[in-house]
Amino acid sequence: MAEAVAKPPRKKKPKQLAVIHVEGCTGCEACIVFCPVDCIDLVKGPKHMEVDKVCVVDYDRCIGCTLCAKYCPWETIDMYTYEDVLPEPPPAVAQ
Repeated sequence: MAEAVAKPPRKKKPKQLAVIHVEGCTGCEACIVFCPVDCIDLVKGPKHMEVDKVCVVDYDRCIGCTLCAKYCPWETIDMYTYEDVLPEPPPAVAQ
């Protein structure tokens, strides 16, 4: 069995990130085909969903190119600003 190859990190923080709404995802993998950095994976779906697998975005690798959102046949991928998806933690307060 082949060992999993680690995917390289992106070079800079993108302005936006793709968010897949799992409620509308059918696991068709169209987004995976168009992603130029291979940051979308197929995973086991949440319990009580009609589909067995759904797609999820690896936010550490997404470059915000919008191709997945453009080509999703179910229109279940939206683009949000980086800060809306991954807000910066508040600075630690010295006491």
